[in-house]
Amino acid sequence: MIDQGTTKGGENEKGGQDRATVRSVDRAFDLLGCFSAEQKTMTLTEAARAVDLPLSTVSRLLGTLEASHFVRRLADGRYMPGGRLLRIGVVALHGVELFDTSEEHLERLAKLTGESANFAIPTGDGKMLYIRQVQSQHTVRHDNWIGRSVPIKGTAIGAAIRGAVNERGYAHVSTTLEPDVTAIAAPVYGADGLAIAAISVTAPTYRVGDMFIERTGEWLVGEAREMSANLGASKQSAGDRLET
Repeated sequence: MIDQGTTKGGENEKGGQDRATVRSVDRAFDLLGCFSAEQKTMTLTEAARAVDLPLSTVSRLLGTLEASHFVRRLADGRYMPGGRLLRIGVVALHGVELFDTSEEHLERLAKLTGESANFAIPTGDGKMLYIRQVQSQHTVRHDNWIGRSVPIKGTAIGAAIRGAVNERGYAHVSTTLEPDVTAIAAPVYGADGLAIAAISVTAPTYRVGDMFIERTGEWLVGEAREMSANLGASKQSAGDRLET
């Protein structure tokens, strides 16, 4: 009589399933490990070649990772890191507070301004990575940039992280990476007094006037000040700009 948990060959079925599950997890981690600063996106073929697995196997793995938001499939069919993977990266770099507390501030900014509110961190390669966004409810609005990297130089959010802000504590730039888009940004400081992230509001330039820029800048600085305080930054360590 054969035990229900054992195959005819003597192999425990549950043990075989466990090993198959672990093997799938290993393969999924191998796929995620293929993303890097040099390899920000991958096609299915590139992914299969990188992990030396059949296309059908990699397709199933990527499908599972996409459903779990660990990867994101772009319109052109390429894959990039998804929101959950980005969150893990942020937690590893700066702790869970930085990511978790950003949501309420972005939602408030989007409601106050009627435009898209964004949160980005520096990646150490001269770029800023957008990791969270609350989009405008307008039909014409700034694209969803979650997971997208932009240069620190020449952008409002990059100016904010560098501390290149005006006397009121915010930076604003029109027509940078996208024509007819205006961005206003403010830095977020950590407990050591260094800028570790930035928040911004982006909008089509035709909806932006001087009054909008000034009011949005004030709101951004206020939200950035509160975020910085939640991260342990004192008013003094966060810099005089946050006290205006």
